[in-house]
Amino acid sequence: MSRSKLPALLALLAASAALFGSAIAAPETDATKLDAMIGQMIMVGFAGTETSDAGVLSVRDEIGSGTIGGVVLYPENIRSPQQITALTAFLRNARSQPVPFIAVDQEGGKVQRLSRENGHSYFPSARDVGQNPSYATPESAFKLYAAMAKELADSGFNLNFGPVVDLNLNPANPVIAGRERSFGSDPARVISFARAFIRAHRDAGIVTVAKHFPGHGSSSADSHKGFADISMSWQEVELDPYRVLAKEGLLDAVMIGHLYHPRFSDGEMLPASLSAKAIRALRNTQWIDFDGVVFSDDMEMGAVSQRYSIEERVIKAINAGTDIIVFSNVGSHDPDLGAKIHAIIAAAVSDGRISRLRIEQANDKIKLLKRRLAQHELAGKW
Repeated sequence: MSRSKLPALLALLAASAALFGSAIAAPETDATKLDAMIGQMIMVGFAGTETSDAGVLSVRDEIGSGTIGGVVLYPENIRSPQQITALTAFLRNARSQPVPFIAVDQEGGKVQRLSRENGHSYFPSARDVGQNPSYATPESAFKLYAAMAKELADSGFNLNFGPVVDLNLNPANPVIAGRERSFGSDPARVISFARAFIRAHRDAGIVTVAKHFPGHGSSSADSHKGFADISMSWQEVELDPYRVLAKEGLLDAVMIGHLYHPRFSDGEMLPASLSAKAIRALRNTQWIDFDGVVFSDDMEMGAVSQRYSIEERVIKAINAGTDIIVFSNVGSHDPDLGAKIHAIIAAAVSDGRISRLRIEQANDKIKLLKRRLAQHELAGKW
């Protein structure tokens, strides 16, 4: 090329960049890559039901910018089948890749976000399913949960915080037995129904999250309200559902409970959800042998929020090995909560309180799960 033509070519390129600059993606820097990985580790609740509501617009912007990787919906977000389908579509379309998690707690019975009150079907509680002879066969249980999963998928959800695999070991337990959330005290029975629940959801393209590791069924306290010490009540058999389902390749993800037991704690009165010891037990090939995504229980529950600042909760949970931290945001309805959590993590990585390797490890697991979800290939051992 002659030197005389070079200025004209540079001018043409400059003009093209000015005209089409918005369509030309800036190269990804190390900082933007880190920000994106951090965002995938955050899920929050939000206020609002309509696509024009301020809380909805705010959380959609956070999804679109990669500040968060998903949202959790609660009864206050759900008014009707038409409304919820429009709302989830609006949130999902904020960012095409990777797909955001649109999550809900849909167990049946008393823990049912899509309910008759907002125009949806009724599903029996885990306790009633476990006691009803009509659901005694794997086929009948699968059919029940296939209907549940289809309704979730039709409504735009792609993740269900279930099944509950806690064993009903304490009839006076206010949060498991009291709310009819366990299939029973027999681990084989719990495993059988959990298996049907998971397979039905997988067929509908819904990720499941087994909960609450290492076991909430023997507790006498409700971790939603305050400290839950299971050191004197917990039994080894409570790990059986996790062991079996992991071995069968049926665990998409696991939720760590805000439960204290010395065997799963890094320090005095520190709950499993903030302890590396608990997640090492989950990962250990001699125990559960699960290498997939670990979710926190709601980080605003009393068991942790009464004792630790938001910064302490976030940093301790991530350093413990939690891959996705969940904040319901039900109490504060803070439209900037996702951004605040993101900033806490970014600052902690910057000053060394959280290692970049820990972020990368979590991101690898999340990306794999989201890729399996997008390809409708959730089956398979981690």
